[in-house]
Amino acid sequence: MMHAVWNAILKRTEDKFAAMMCLSGFGGVLYLPFLHLAPLPPPDLWPWLGASFIIHFVYQISLTKALEMGALTFIYPIARGLGPTLVALFSYLFLAGEMSLPEVGAVMILAFGIFLSTSTGKKDKATGNDTSGFFFAVLTGTMIAAYTIIDGLAVRRAPTELTYIIWSGLGFSPIFIAYGLWQRGPKIFKDAVAVWRPGMTAALIAHTGYGIALYAYSIGSLGEIAAIRETSILFAMAIGTLWLREKVSRRRWMAVPLIASGAISLKLI
Repeated sequence: MMHAVWNAILKRTEDKFAAMMCLSGFGGVLYLPFLHLAPLPPPDLWPWLGASFIIHFVYQISLTKALEMGALTFIYPIARGLGPTLVALFSYLFLAGEMSLPEVGAVMILAFGIFLSTSTGKKDKATGNDTSGFFFAVLTGTMIAAYTIIDGLAVRRAPTELTYIIWSGLGFSPIFIAYGLWQRGPKIFKDAVAVWRPGMTAALIAHTGYGIALYAYSIGSLGEIAAIRETSILFAMAIGTLWLREKVSRRRWMAVPLIASGAISLKLI
């Protein structure tokens, strides 16, 4: 639910890049009060953090572009649905004991739901929104899978879960600030201040939600937890229709129970 909410806030904000600066750049300050709870990461953890930073950077940029181009009810199911599909397949093929063949079958149900959630043609017939954001939605989903695998394995190697949660959030902050300065110069700070209310609200929700997810990855199966997270698609569809007033085609509504049932089946199998 938290992931769907902050994505909706970002979608509704006019200057999405400035809002993302609040979330990914200035959001790092949210971790400062908790630094005394987390020891400095050991040297063997920094390569994992470095890989995570690169993947999260691509994720944030592709997500911003996708939301600039398409409706939340189009972008979100593709991005969030593709992630656990790839994670589940990776877990089955390369992480012994993480995923069974029946669970992979459940993932295929989820994948079929993703297929239904897409529309053919340049324009979506129900919403009129440009569906060229499809590429960035797919890229976002691929990055979700990548950071789920990297962060899920890395948080298990950390001295404590809080060490990875805090330092992954804090360490990424200056990277995105530097990118913002490269893109817009000092003006990015003025732009971010202009949207600080939705931006920092989204930051608080996003970082809290991902901290919870990281803790879950430390104690459970990557594929299973990644799939359960994708029930966020149900919240995104509801938010998109009720709050953002987006029109949703019958085809997309048909996709929702498939995506959700595929995710939930992974927990029940």
